[in-house]
Amino acid sequence: MKKNILITAVGGRSVGSGILHALTRTSKEVINRWNVIAADADSFSWGLYKVPEHTILPFASDPSYITAIQNAILKFNLDAIIPGSEPEANILSKNKHLFKIPIISNAHEIMPLMMDKFATTSKLKALGLPTIRTIKVEDWKKALSLFDFPMIIKPTTGTGGSKGVSLCSTEVEMQTILNNLPSNSGYCIQPVIGSEDEEYTVGVLSDKDGKLIDSIVMKRKLIGLSLLDTKKVGETNFSISTGYSQGFFIRYKFIQDFCEQLALAIHSTGPLNIQLRIHKNEIYVFEIHPRFSGTTTMRADVGFNEPDILLRNHLFDEKFERLPYSSDVAVIRAFEHVIVPISDML
Repeated sequence: MKKNILITAVGGRSVGSGILHALTRTSKEVINRWNVIAADADSFSWGLYKVPEHTILPFASDPSYITAIQNAILKFNLDAIIPGSEPEANILSKNKHLFKIPIISNAHEIMPLMMDKFATTSKLKALGLPTIRTIKVEDWKKALSLFDFPMIIKPTTGTGGSKGVSLCSTEVEMQTILNNLPSNSGYCIQPVIGSEDEEYTVGVLSDKDGKLIDSIVMKRKLIGLSLLDTKKVGETNFSISTGYSQGFFIRYKFIQDFCEQLALAIHSTGPLNIQLRIHKNEIYVFEIHPRFSGTTTMRADVGFNEPDILLRNHLFDEKFERLPYSSDVAVIRAFEHVIVPISDML
């Protein structure tokens, strides 16, 4: 009998939509294991209309959110829940003890690495790893004395999908950006490290007990949906990504060994996504997300199906070793739509 799985935050370009894809649109074996119920806070969400059963939830910040989740457990006789957004991963991992069914997320103790750039930098420094110097925007004059242009200005918290990230190549551009930020914005300034040709997003999968399963590397190609901005400084072009990754799945032992050791060091127990660049033969991590990735759908399509594996681990106590996924393949991304009669909308 199929198990009933709730996936939240299933909007069209969300992490949740990728999780939904991984469980409903890959192999027949996977599809036959799970009955997926889609959830979102907005009725105008793509994933709600890709499966027969769906529901509207309040935002994770709403005081009624936990009660709504408990009601959904009863209504749909749920066997597990997979949060598809950062706020929901944070609140559900914190409140796992309130539910009798598994929440498929990483440990709440490492959620600050996703929620706070300064926490990420401090943790990497404590582990003796190279770090990207991070300065509060209030100290922008200090940044000018420390860094060459271009620089990145971004929120300290909540940068999923590169939300709010800006690339500036002159002091004039910097001042324009800073003048448009709200007071006490919590933004920070970083130098641009390395080149766009050496940018990677890496998934490291660990089971519920923290045992390493495997890792997968995508070498990003910053083009189309993946390119947020480009600036030319002198004769060199500098680019930053949107967070919508595409590129090449490759085997890269240097990166995989580094990221796997990092996952073990921070006691990862579930999905972990690491974004990094290589500069002068050193690995510089600029994002750590202890949650499922926007590349979940693409990973699943090459045989690295993180939601399916973690559900089997939590619900059936299955154990996994290295995965026979495909590599040396290009992944090219596009949008997708769904047509819904207005009368059928939630």
